[in-house]
Amino acid sequence: MSNNHSKNISLFQNELLDGFLLVRPVWVDDVTVKNCKGCGIGFTALRRKHHCRQCGNIFCQDCTSRKISLPQFGYVTPERICNECFEIAYLVGYVISEEKSTKTHGARGLLDIVERGNEYELSNFITYGGLDALVYLCRSLHTNDIHQLGTTALANLSGYESFKPYVIMKGGLPYLYNLISFYCRKLSSDTSSLDSNAAKFLDSASTIILNIGNILHLLSATGSLCQRMLTDVGALESIMKLANFQLETLTEDEALDEDVLLSYEEMRLRVEIARGLVAKTISCLAVNPSHQLLIFENPKIGLDGLMDLLHSSSYEVRKYAAKSIAYLSLRNDKYKSALIKDGRAEALTSVIELADENSAKANQVTISHACCAMANLATNVESQQLLISQPSLLSNLCQVVGCFITDKEIQRHVARLLANFALYEENKARMLSYPMSMTDEKGGVDEEIEQDVHLQQSEEESFSSIVPTLIAIGDSPVADVEIQRHIVRALDNLSTEVPSMSHSKLLPCLPLINRILDTIKDEDIRKRASHVLNKLSPPLPSIPATSPFLLNNKQYYFQGYDDDISQFYGQPQNTSDLSLNEQDDSASAAGKVKILFETNVNVSTSGMDGAVNLKTMEMVNVNAIASPLKPIENLILFDENEATYETTTSYIEELNNNFININLETNHEEIPSITLDKNNHTMPPILPPIKRISEALSDKQ
Repeated sequence: MSNNHSKNISLFQNELLDGFLLVRPVWVDDVTVKNCKGCGIGFTALRRKHHCRQCGNIFCQDCTSRKISLPQFGYVTPERICNECFEIAYLVGYVISEEKSTKTHGARGLLDIVERGNEYELSNFITYGGLDALVYLCRSLHTNDIHQLGTTALANLSGYESFKPYVIMKGGLPYLYNLISFYCRKLSSDTSSLDSNAAKFLDSASTIILNIGNILHLLSATGSLCQRMLTDVGALESIMKLANFQLETLTEDEALDEDVLLSYEEMRLRVEIARGLVAKTISCLAVNPSHQLLIFENPKIGLDGLMDLLHSSSYEVRKYAAKSIAYLSLRNDKYKSALIKDGRAEALTSVIELADENSAKANQVTISHACCAMANLATNVESQQLLISQPSLLSNLCQVVGCFITDKEIQRHVARLLANFALYEENKARMLSYPMSMTDEKGGVDEEIEQDVHLQQSEEESFSSIVPTLIAIGDSPVADVEIQRHIVRALDNLSTEVPSMSHSKLLPCLPLINRILDTIKDEDIRKRASHVLNKLSPPLPSIPATSPFLLNNKQYYFQGYDDDISQFYGQPQNTSDLSLNEQDDSASAAGKVKILFETNVNVSTSGMDGAVNLKTMEMVNVNAIASPLKPIENLILFDENEATYETTTSYIEELNNNFININLETNHEEIPSITLDKNNHTMPPILPPIKRISEALSDKQ
């Protein structure tokens, strides 16, 4: 063969194949084969052996009687082909033909093979170039009719679990990504004038878009394949573009045929389905660490694109965009703050703004995923600052809880988010609504910063609903052990290292804490709940039961009182409602009494003089006189002579001032000195005269 002839053949092949060329099969060694691969008849001197150029196996003359051109293997002249390979071989040859009608015929034939669904046939289809031909059909240089046939066949083939990997192995994804960009651009420009030709193109283009969305979704559902789907930023950009794409809604025009309008609505529906499938694909891709890194490294395309999808017109797109962000929020602290920087925090938190009940219900799953993402982000210092600085975030969270009180996932995520927020001191000030001073680097108060903080807090809504929200979550019908764990953790964090005056705002949580202690068996939750209970009800100084002053003179100081007073302290009425530590001290309601005394007492114990200056009043238990004293301002003063309110109030203030004078340094555990009479009977200590409360009030008046 001359050099010129070889050169012409090479040029012809390059023009014809346009880069489509398959690897020739390895021929089977004819020495090892005794029978025909097709009919099984043995070879003889008269029955010769022939190799099939498509598969490389050995057949007899009858089984390889046909010859066709095989340009896909670089053969220009017709070559021998076996009966089994004939259909695939000639269809692939037709696909790479220059003639459009021939190419279309080849594409339809390949689609028919795939739709027959014979797995043995499909295996040969993939092995002998059928899949390569389908990928070739998806090149953008072809027409939309060819693209529709090729993508339809690929979508059907992607439905077989065993054949999915070959779509990626054969390099099909880059061509599909290019088609996304191509048709999104074409559809955006061709909908301005909708005539019959434009409608026909839109019908084909919307089918192509739907096929591609289906292929990507089917491939991403397999974890091993999902890892190989995003090869570069171009692939990410194409996927985001399709998820964010939508056909414009046409207004009814008398000039347009009714059938055209109906067809257009059907096309819009296809595009919406494709967008939902691609959004679901993105959520699958966001699980993979390498894909997460690609998204974070290209924030304009990846992160900003996801935030835009949160407000898409498609419910499926919104839902899976929020789910993708929730997956991304699980990255380490290095990336958490990057996720919501540059205005993205506002886009994320705006998801939970409830305009009305209907829109809230339509976004229920999206809101759940958004709350999950925020709860994950709140574990990082910088990212939680970006979140908590968003206006009305806390009040919106409270509204979400009330709107979705039976949604377990939302309740759990909000409880976890509030618990994480409560870890930080500046957030506690917001959540419990108390002023917080800002200090500079030298430890002094930075008046400018403090003024800005107070101004910001004054402009924002009151956040006093945080505690009722936590109670509502704990009392919700879906509150399980995990939700109760987050509730207790939130209360524990809120009651730690805060001004003591803020504890009063947490007192409504005491019934919930007591119920958790009674019903939850988890040791960690019980330990935290007990810790919260102790912080909200701290023990105060007590008078020991061995004090001779109380033992010998109690008849002057104990008066019965109504059991209803226990409600004033928020204490349970039934012993079954008490915590484990309180049940032993509450044998009966009749044991509750009130101490009223005013005196100066000298008690001699073990040779040590201990001056105890007492001027107070308290409800105690007769069986446990040493129980803790309560703050005196919480008590109701009963006076026999019905003193005026002003006199009583001033007297209580004086008692409060003297309450701190109680000297408890005497070691009451030692046996005090006892005075005996001549019959060796114990004598009470000699005490100064006791004034009744009414007498004290009359003296003060």
